[in-house]
Amino acid sequence: MAQTAAFRKPKKGKHPGMILVLLALGVFLALFAYNSISLKRAKAELEPEIARMEQMIEEENERTVKLKEYETYTHTKKYAEEVAKDKLGYVYDGEIVFQPEDD
Repeated sequence: MAQTAAFRKPKKGKHPGMILVLLALGVFLALFAYNSISLKRAKAELEPEIARMEQMIEEENERTVKLKEYETYTHTKKYAEEVAKDKLGYVYDGEIVFQPEDD
């Protein structure tokens, strides 16, 4: 009984395409492993800089809060009185100002 072409068993060693696919897969995995190691190394080198920049961001956020508080303070009557007294020398009516004597 003769087998038809559709049911013939493939002969061993006749799969060059399979070998090329496995070779390409091996190369791909090797490159993937190399890039993974390189990225981990780069991340480890950048960790201190990331921590430093996060610290700078936190400091700037604190500074922003203080500046907003100061801005609110500068819009108060108390601040206007302090500036008028300290820088412009203004006093209230009936207020006595003592100045040190120059020796």
